[in-house]
Amino acid sequence: MRAALPKLARTLAGPVAAVALAVAWAVAADRPAPADDPEAVRDVFLLLDRAPLHLRLKITIGGKSPQAVRRDYLARLFVALDTDGDGKLSRLEFDRSPLNTSRRGGAARPMSAKEAAETVPAAKLADALERVAGETLAFRQDNTARKTDDLVFAALDTNRDGVLSESELLEAPALLLAKDSDDDDCVTLDEFNPPDATRMLAVAFPAAPDRPLASASTLLVDGAGLLFGPRMVRRYDRDRDGKLSPEEIGLSPERFRALDADGDGKLSADELAAFRRQKPDVEAALELEPPAGQSPRVEATAASNARSTRPDVATFGVADTDVALAVRSFDPVRTAVADAQAQFNRLDADQNGYLDRDELKDNARFQRGLFETIDADGDDKIFWAEMEGYVRGRAEVAATRCDIVLHDLGHGFFETLDRNHDGRLGLREIRVAATTLQALRKPGQAVLKATDPPRRLHLEVVRGTFQLFGTGGMGESTVPRLVAVTRTPVGPVWFQRMDRNLDGDLTWKEFLGPRHAFEELDTDRDGLIDPTEAEKAR
Repeated sequence: MRAALPKLARTLAGPVAAVALAVAWAVAADRPAPADDPEAVRDVFLLLDRAPLHLRLKITIGGKSPQAVRRDYLARLFVALDTDGDGKLSRLEFDRSPLNTSRRGGAARPMSAKEAAETVPAAKLADALERVAGETLAFRQDNTARKTDDLVFAALDTNRDGVLSESELLEAPALLLAKDSDDDDCVTLDEFNPPDATRMLAVAFPAAPDRPLASASTLLVDGAGLLFGPRMVRRYDRDRDGKLSPEEIGLSPERFRALDADGDGKLSADELAAFRRQKPDVEAALELEPPAGQSPRVEATAASNARSTRPDVATFGVADTDVALAVRSFDPVRTAVADAQAQFNRLDADQNGYLDRDELKDNARFQRGLFETIDADGDDKIFWAEMEGYVRGRAEVAATRCDIVLHDLGHGFFETLDRNHDGRLGLREIRVAATTLQALRKPGQAVLKATDPPRRLHLEVVRGTFQLFGTGGMGESTVPRLVAVTRTPVGPVWFQRMDRNLDGDLTWKEFLGPRHAFEELDTDRDGLIDPTEAEKAR
């Protein structure tokens, strides 16, 4: 119905269109969503290396499809803007809309009476929402973790040939220790990053929040999209003949024949359009706004063969890839307002209850017209009520969109080496690195390829959000994070005080006593004093 609304408005004329559209929105908003809303179901394809993975996802927000949530918002917005209740929007009324990104507050040139009375075409409100918020379902991709994982492999691949030979595997302990830039006998993930890049990142993002630095996804595609067929052909057409053979697309013979309408043994872009009507590989329901007292869940069908250790994440093994499907639930409007208020209080240096231009002089966005936009009364001051109104309006717009963010986590070399999963490679783990990596080789293979371990992809479905200062959170992320965890202290107090790198062992560099005392405590002669050995000290 959403797509039909602008068409209806363009077919009718003038005020009639506005009234018809307002009534259509109001009816849509009042009508409860059906128990099994077909609008909520989306066929999404993950373009894996060997073959596409078909996911049929039912995505709901408070039991409604994202399209229904957007219609509800449009209905509420229209009523709020139509202050004279005449069933149409004047230019003056539309100018107050949070969708009107060209407005510049009270400091802008005042409208003439004639301009203010002009009727804004009804479809412009829906078009503006589409322009500001985007599609109701957007596909994003974050390759940050994959790039870091590649750095770990590159540190071991000394001849840069893309594989780890037996000699390189045996040299792994020395190569890993060479990354110990702070000389604390353990290696953390950040020590694999080039020093210059690390410093630049720290300067550019001094308080970087837990937000995905995502761009448009190259691996996710909407099965109902106009470019679905061409995207599939471009991804898998290795011989560049414009069609896909069974070997190229990697489908079973039965699925391939069902799509090959002309029986020529090749799939064209047009034939691939029917792909979404086939039985999916994975079918799941995700609720982004569960009822009070309930946790977010991913409910996968039994046929999807999902495994899960927590209700909001389901994992599927697909050939040489592990795919996790997750839902992140949070209140996007409340979060946006809370973050803006915290930043408002921080910037209000003189604590006079408003922000002036001097207090915002270091924020580039406020120097490009944003100050005037938020300063609704044009008094050259931004009070919290003005900022709250602006942020709340923009956050409500963003909340009508859902994002599926694909996090490419790479092949997990650091996680595999980190045998105790504490976010750091201690000496014990570094010493056995060669054995750990050798176990990753495929049977009968003398070398370890960068693609031998399963690739790990994490798909997180999350509501759209607006962050005025780019510092707010988005709820608790479900994406695994490789950070050094704070270990529970072990061993006697003297042992804890000497264990400066917190890896649970004492090296000779950490030990503060004489050499003969270290050797007496190191009863197994492995060059490390563990908590058990320390407890035996008298």
